Amino acid sequence: MAAAGGHIQNLCDEATCSICLEYFKDPVIIPECGHNFCRSCLVQCWGKLEGEVSCPQCRETVQQNNLIPNRQLANLLQLIKNLSVQGRKEEERKGGVCEEHQEPLKLFCKVHEAPICVVCDRSRIHENHKVIPLKEALEEYKGEICSHLEILRKEREEILAYQAALDKESKDLLKLTETERLKTVEKFRELRQFLEEQEKRLLTHVEEVEKEIAGRRDEQLAGLFRKLSSLERIIQEMEEKRQQPANELLQDVRRTLERYEERESPEKPLAFPPELRNRILESCDLNRLMENTVKQWEANVTLDPDTAHPSLILSEDRKSLSRGDKPQALPDNPERFNAWPSVLGREAFTAGRHFWEVTVGSGGRWALGVARKSLQRKGVIPLSPERGVWAVWKLGEEYLACTSPVSSPLSLREKPRRMRVTLDYEGGRVSFSDADSGAELYTFSGASFSGETLLPFFLLWENYKTPLIIS
Repeated sequence: MAAAGGHIQNLCDEATCSICLEYFKDPVIIPECGHNFCRSCLVQCWGKLEGEVSCPQCRETVQQNNLIPNRQLANLLQLIKNLSVQGRKEEERKGGVCEEHQEPLKLFCKVHEAPICVVCDRSRIHENHKVIPLKEALEEYKGEICSHLEILRKEREEILAYQAALDKESKDLLKLTETERLKTVEKFRELRQFLEEQEKRLLTHVEEVEKEIAGRRDEQLAGLFRKLSSLERIIQEMEEKRQQPANELLQDVRRTLERYEERESPEKPLAFPPELRNRILESCDLNRLMENTVKQWEANVTLDPDTAHPSLILSEDRKSLSRGDKPQALPDNPERFNAWPSVLGREAFTAGRHFWEVTVGSGGRWALGVARKSLQRKGVIPLSPERGVWAVWKLGEEYLACTSPVSSPLSLREKPRRMRVTLDYEGGRVSFSDADSGAELYTFSGASFSGETLLPFFLLWENYKTPLIIS
């Protein structure tokens, strides 16, 4: 009969949902892994999660809309319940007998916490001990175990809910990092020639944050899994204890209760501190990064008075130029322009990326750009890359790029008030843009500077009321 009872218990265990630890109610099977659960338990466990979820037992990724009703298992449940009831009645009929006195165990010693017979109650070993009827002791401890089971189940539900929230939060954070990654890649595509090294550094940082998120998640999930496993063991032990006959239930019942009291605290740690989200957003603040990076390339351009045409008047700080009423009496040194009203900057560039901005106003006729240091200074100078000048003109109302054999008109939405000149020496590019709107106006590409020194170039035919001012 003992063996039969054991088989019945095994059948009962197989018919028990691993989430609620009760007999299956409306059992469904997960086709991906083959595990069975109550339908309501899965719905409560997964909560509002959509799409892919994980099996509560093996953690395999599954589709929650693939659940299949297990009708065979449902039909077997009634048979198992009937067998379980029969086995329990048989065990209750057996009762317990005192090994020493061969008398029924009808009493319970509160001091020794063990069932005793009436002869034991009269013995010296139990003298002055509090002894109560076995049935009262059974009800008392069963009630205590049930109370503990209720608390344990609530703690388990809280951990399962926290586990689901943890998984959702980690996915949200990873989605945030992915969104920021895409923004980063897009920004660097637009400014690839300037920001290749910064892109690599930022993406590496994002990957480190992802690893930290995944590490924190895995660490927390491992801890939760350990807690769940411990709770499952305690719950299973108490379930088995609760279903035992009186003499077995009360035997060593204190140890069972001590395992409940010694269980690990269900406190929920803070898996993802708020600072982590701020680190993701701050590390991907591309606007600030680009501003700081671009400022590293800003050239402090000043005008070289030794190259200035006599009709040009330079300010004391060498940051602006205008046209005088008549030419000045200046020495005709080799560096000075004598036909075109032009001037060069002092700053010489032989490598790297650089830019400077010039306030041009709305009137006048002028040209801005970059010139080789070997540029012809005497006589008329054709402005073209072949002659060593990469520049844009403003002639009347027209804006032109100084290309050859003829100039190329610029398509403008509005007249620029400030122009930005950008030089990429190694890339062979000279670009012009509206410094206020950021609109790209024209780019000379594929230039070969042949290792020669380049200088900022300015030409001013007429300035009307507005001088050219280097920002």
